[in-house]
Amino acid sequence: MNRLISICILGAFLSACGNKDEKTHNTIKGDSPIAYSSTGNGDTSLLFIHGWCINQTYWDAQVEFFSPRYQVITVDLPGFGLSDKELGSDWRFENYSADIKALVDQLGLKNLVLIGHSMSGDLILDYAKKYPGDLVGIVGIDNLHQPAAILSEAQKLEVEAFFELMYRSYDSIVNNMMAGELFQPATDSSIRKRVLTDILQTKPEIAVKVLKENSFFTQQQQAAMQALQFPLFLLNSDVYPVNADSLNKYCKLGFAIETLKGSGHYPMLEQPAAFNQALQKLLDRISKPQ
Repeated sequence: MNRLISICILGAFLSACGNKDEKTHNTIKGDSPIAYSSTGNGDTSLLFIHGWCINQTYWDAQVEFFSPRYQVITVDLPGFGLSDKELGSDWRFENYSADIKALVDQLGLKNLVLIGHSMSGDLILDYAKKYPGDLVGIVGIDNLHQPAAILSEAQKLEVEAFFELMYRSYDSIVNNMMAGELFQPATDSSIRKRVLTDILQTKPEIAVKVLKENSFFTQQQQAAMQALQFPLFLLNSDVYPVNADSLNKYCKLGFAIETLKGSGHYPMLEQPAAFNQALQKLLDRISKPQ
């Protein structure tokens, strides 16, 4: 597999895996039941969407920090957490936006900011393209470093071959290829264990399908960025720098980024205090456009 395809697959993985004192846990019924929690009652709604093979509890530190001032919603995407994990379900990454739309409409969310980690950067871009009137902004978390390159047919075949291999050797690829890209030397061992346990406990039939779907869905990033009706906001670790020229080319209204030094792919867990302060800066910019 050549370097371009390896980077593309890794990019998909990394852009891939009520009352303010009360937290309500609910489920939206439908083709794929979706679990979510809602806390706080501010005028602005923050909807946090997790990345590949993890779940809404990864945002617990953000719920505690932001719920005194905002309505904070966290969600388990279909296939993960407490949401539908039936193997017969027909999950498609392109359907995730409709799932989130159903949640937004059911809760009647206003002044909404979508915050998407890892692969959910593509989800929030897709949502912004399909339902721009619902949003006041989006924030990508450790993702969207640059728009994905358009793959040739030969490259698509190589990506297909990789995911066939991953399906057959799931544990090995997670432990030997992916684990080294997810964490930094300073990442606490308990966080490493938590993340890898969640990934390895996810059924390959779900994990590989979703990651494969996302890897091809990244091909829509350029068009989705061009369609943005507000700036793109990012909160990333400093491991993979953004391509500012490329982002400015496609994000016509520009982009802004806050960077956390020394964090791995899960900054909301690894540096929660610094993460929350950085996210607050971005939210302040969204509420008061420059």
